[in-house]
Amino acid sequence: MLARKKWRGVAAGGSAFRLHFEREYSGNGPLRLTQLPRHILNNIPEQNVVDIIFTMDRLCTQHCSERSTLSDPNIDETFTELKKVLNMLMSFEPRRMQTNDIVTTDDTQDKFARTFSDLGGVEIMVRFLMAGTVLPRAALSRVDKKSVVSESARALRIKSLILEILIKLNTVCVGDKPLSKELFCDETMNYLFSLLASRKTYVNACQLIEDILQHRKDVLDLHRITNLRALIAYLDDSQLANFCRILAVAISDLDIYENKSSLFAQNKQKRSKGFVNLRDINQELLLGIPDLLPRLVQIAINKEYTPRYRGMPSELDCWMEWIDNKMADEVYEPEATDDFEDFVGGVSEPTSEGNPMVTQQALAITEELVQRVEVVYVLGLFLLGKHRKKVQRKLAELKLASGLSELFDQFIWKCQVSRSQTRHRLRGHNSSCECSPEVALKIQFLRLVHSFCDHSEYKHLLLSKSELNEVKKINVRAGGLTLQSLDGINKQLMCKGSRGLLTKIVDVMKKEPTTSTFRFWLARAVESYLRGDTSYCDQIFLMRRGLLTHVAGNIVENEIRHKEILQSSFDLLGELIKFNIEAFKAFDAILATEQKFEKFVTMVNRNLVDSNMFIRSLVLSLEHFRAEGTEKTLNFVAPAEGDKGSGERRESKLVNYIGNFTRQLDYLFKLINIISVQNLTQENVSCLNTTLVFLMFANKRNQLPLYLQALGEKQDESLDNVNGSSSILQNFRDLLIFWQDHYLHKDKDCSALEKSSKIDFAYWKTTVSMLVSDDKKSPTSVCYYINPLPSDRTN
Repeated sequence: MLARKKWRGVAAGGSAFRLHFEREYSGNGPLRLTQLPRHILNNIPEQNVVDIIFTMDRLCTQHCSERSTLSDPNIDETFTELKKVLNMLMSFEPRRMQTNDIVTTDDTQDKFARTFSDLGGVEIMVRFLMAGTVLPRAALSRVDKKSVVSESARALRIKSLILEILIKLNTVCVGDKPLSKELFCDETMNYLFSLLASRKTYVNACQLIEDILQHRKDVLDLHRITNLRALIAYLDDSQLANFCRILAVAISDLDIYENKSSLFAQNKQKRSKGFVNLRDINQELLLGIPDLLPRLVQIAINKEYTPRYRGMPSELDCWMEWIDNKMADEVYEPEATDDFEDFVGGVSEPTSEGNPMVTQQALAITEELVQRVEVVYVLGLFLLGKHRKKVQRKLAELKLASGLSELFDQFIWKCQVSRSQTRHRLRGHNSSCECSPEVALKIQFLRLVHSFCDHSEYKHLLLSKSELNEVKKINVRAGGLTLQSLDGINKQLMCKGSRGLLTKIVDVMKKEPTTSTFRFWLARAVESYLRGDTSYCDQIFLMRRGLLTHVAGNIVENEIRHKEILQSSFDLLGELIKFNIEAFKAFDAILATEQKFEKFVTMVNRNLVDSNMFIRSLVLSLEHFRAEGTEKTLNFVAPAEGDKGSGERRESKLVNYIGNFTRQLDYLFKLINIISVQNLTQENVSCLNTTLVFLMFANKRNQLPLYLQALGEKQDESLDNVNGSSSILQNFRDLLIFWQDHYLHKDKDCSALEKSSKIDFAYWKTTVSMLVSDDKKSPTSVCYYINPLPSDRTN
């Protein structure tokens, strides 16, 4: 410290020449702006920023020696100066249209942020933040564990303002984010994590950690956070919910891959030397904390919800009513004083420049809603890892299904209509927009239901007891599709009342507009319930509630333009009708006229990536009916026009359509053409599996050479633009080699393919091996039909 003061004295009274001279001989030169003589800095245009930098540097040094907790925040110099910096980064005026003549508040903030960062302000803020810190190891090792953070209330309040300044700097600067490299070291990260346990700092500390993690190239290994278990145990529910924002980054799947979409690039990275799946490592650490999942579930399903008023037609109206009430109350409240005792960083804010910092109720309730969203999202992430089965069982035991069913009742699933009964439209949003603060929660809620049901033995917990009884009665006549597990369901864990969560979701889906924000995830949730071993009783249960008629009719009657909605609709249809004769008959009745059938088929053919799972379902069902000898029973009597008593016998349109060899070949050709190894993603890799379903059944009938020969005779002019292959079969062979690398690796669970297709995975492997064989004399090998290019050498 003395050496530093001595240097500052020399610098302040010296000249630029003397500084340069001493640096050459001693090797020690100024490292910060505040170590330069002040007269050198007079040429910097932003003198007000220079003054702030010098003041912050002085206060940072002063703060290290102060330990007093008795200080009035309204006259405390450190707090006052930090508040000035924060005010420079905040806007207290409504946004206005930017013109060439008017300098907006946003421009002023951006200019200050850039100058402050360029002149070393960020580094000073980091030194200020870490000044006089007590590492969490010292506090967490205490027997009493009364506090993870042992700093005074004054120090924590100051640290909270520093955190918010760093967050604002990172947000305002659009280009290079001004995050100091010191923030990435383990010591700083551990200290920031300890601040999550303080009520004054937990919101801002969480936001800054999240910003840091999003700028890191690698995923944070949670084992490097000292005593993480003790920290989580100390957090109250609000702090734990806030902490989920960090967990969401630490256990997310895509964050571990450099390429977020290409399966080929992801596979290459997974096979590379030294690759460690930190997502799974972090999940294992967190799941080893006994109380974590129970606490997260209780926070997620808590019935204390957002503003609700009787008679309001939409959630947006409830929010507007709440805002009106709060504004009316605040007009007659006495002038607020700084809330030193109740201060919460990020929630306590000034309403205007220079005013005291007080709790902003709008920020507080928004923070609570965001926290619930994060908790629901993290529960969904736990269901995506290699511990999925274990988590599904644990969540079932924690009565997640019944809790979500009760929470679902709190949602308002209606079009957003304002109090004047006209559609409320926010500025910049179109007339069909359904934005509200609760949209994110609804979507994450449906994602959680989707992940909980996906190939889960606990999916029937989404039913009520009376609905389970109905499913059991249907199951008696399910034949080969009979479920054996229905008697083992724990009824104490099921949904309460007459309607379970599944029925509630279906009812909402049937009322939602075609372009609804939620249709994709509503359909995904129900489709996930049907995944796995095909369940005849569940299909009939949902058909009785009009789901098949609704989804198929929606495709036929409406021009669905949203790719995601169309894909989820086709996937759901595929699961509803798979292996189910009654569903096929009902579907044919829906497509009764030639016009409807042609329109449906046109939608299928125009969107093959989106509809390929439905096509696969048709093929699987056709072969299943043939194997059981029930294909002919699909013929049904159609009433003659004007005659209710008689009719003609017709074949099933769907079965007749997909059973045509030429049409199957056409689908094979198109599906192979639209994918290549380079453009395979999690979304379109299903097209490859659909082509294999066609060929596996062809192989069982000893017709594989017939299909391959027919494909070889087709010429694909577009392949040269995709990957330079000379034929469709060369592209197909490359895809099959990728398939082996992707599905035959030890970290891949392929039971889903086996269950959904009722084809042993061994037969999948056998068929692919035959197709990629290097034996050019084998008619079941793709090589047999690939003609060498003119430039290929044959010697």
